[in-house]
Amino acid sequence: MKRIFRLSLCLLTVFLLGACSSDDNPVANVPQLSGNITFDRTRVGVGQPVKMSFALPASVSPDVLKAEYSFNLGGIADLPVEAENNVCTYTYAFREAGTYTVSFKVRYLFNYPDAAGEIYRDDVIKKDLQVVVCDVRNSFWGDNLAETQRNCGSVLEKQEGNADLYAAVLSSEFGSSVEGGKETTVGYTFKNDKLYMVQEVNLFDTQVPFTLVFQYYRDIKKMYGEAVEINWSSDTEKNNGYFDAYVNGRDKTALEAMNVFLTTEKGGWVAFNFEKENTMMVVQCYKSNDKWVVKRAYREKE
Repeated sequence: MKRIFRLSLCLLTVFLLGACSSDDNPVANVPQLSGNITFDRTRVGVGQPVKMSFALPASVSPDVLKAEYSFNLGGIADLPVEAENNVCTYTYAFREAGTYTVSFKVRYLFNYPDAAGEIYRDDVIKKDLQVVVCDVRNSFWGDNLAETQRNCGSVLEKQEGNADLYAAVLSSEFGSSVEGGKETTVGYTFKNDKLYMVQEVNLFDTQVPFTLVFQYYRDIKKMYGEAVEINWSSDTEKNNGYFDAYVNGRDKTALEAMNVFLTTEKGGWVAFNFEKENTMMVVQCYKSNDKWVVKRAYREKE
């Protein structure tokens, strides 16, 4: 009997130890992520750098072995980021207008499985961002100098003799198919620290100036539509007839006539007027100091 009792006692002890061991297995318990994505602009335009931020909780559960952070910008692959001072940030310039669902994701890697037996969990916070078309390049009329500098990458330099004019060589929206047209000299004019006018200038050596400016015309038309008005230094009606013949029928004789006019007419020039929403744009082609100038001037519609 004593032997049976001792054996039973040992078996009971083993059972209890086993039960205690099972109950003591830790289970990861990590609170769900909460918070909001914030943007450093109230209005975001195409091509404008916008910084998105997410403030992390002050502390992380001790059950977390590691946390990995990333942003997703409306379908663009997850972009890994690091936390700095407990805040994750990412700066991006959207290339097209539209509504983008921006997501911030934390992947928690656990020290041990959670109640569902998983060793990691993804928590995601989402927020919609509206991106709109800018008035001119990647700026809006009325932007101050500091905002315009930010949009341009802080490269604008004040021009001597004009306290309101700042300029830089920047990428060109139009004329990229023209040799020497991928970049342009851009001047920003301010009135009372508000953006008032933008001018873009390119210089060329060419014997066929209208052929050159027509390449700009095609690029601009894609964004602004047809020109609302075309003017010439003289013979506007005749030259516009040539223009229509070339645009609608690719009449090479008409193209040659317009090139002859610009190269033989003393001080000859052609100007195209465009309008889009609240922006007016004038494209001019003329000769200055043995160079052909293609100049685009933008102003707010009155």
